[in-house]
Amino acid sequence: MVGSMMALIGMSKPRKQVFNPFHGDYFVAEANFCGTVEGAVYVDSMLGWLARWIRMLGRHAYYDSNYSDGFLSGVDGLVITRDVGLHRSRRSASLLLLTDDHAAWLAVASRVLGLGLSIDMRSTLCPECGGRLARVGRDEVAGRVPVGVAARHTDFFKCVDCGKIYWVGSHRIKIDAMLNKAMDISKRINSICIAGGTIFKID
Repeated sequence: MVGSMMALIGMSKPRKQVFNPFHGDYFVAEANFCGTVEGAVYVDSMLGWLARWIRMLGRHAYYDSNYSDGFLSGVDGLVITRDVGLHRSRRSASLLLLTDDHAAWLAVASRVLGLGLSIDMRSTLCPECGGRLARVGRDEVAGRVPVGVAARHTDFFKCVDCGKIYWVGSHRIKIDAMLNKAMDISKRINSICIAGGTIFKID
């Protein structure tokens, strides 16, 4: 499937690309399906960063640095990967990322998964494990966060699975900057459904 789609658009095989959001005809990803995907999402061992962001956007993503290609080639659901061989071996849904740009990864993944590029703490999942976050008060995190953080904030979020504590702090500026960059890229990405799959490219 991968080879046939690339041939139809004039590329013999996936290739590493240098990202330039203002230069046209830039290929960022390829999928072996058209449209959006529901159900389980698996992220390969090279994309732990993306797994955490998908969870932050409210969708559970399975990630383990020990996942083998053999395991990922056979799981049901969507696999997101940078491994061409793994992508070609998949019979179920697969998304192959062709760029090194993290914001472009996020832009394409959000489109395929039908996710908005914004953080809503009511639906955000734990970036580390994907567990549900419960709102807790200052008293419940005493001794578990820095004293200065506890003094400045009243609302905290605790993962019901791994117990990690989160709060909305200055790091939100960097998060919003990444989301804004991903939104800008998403606006310029054109998805082309062809031969049963999709090519994502910057026009």
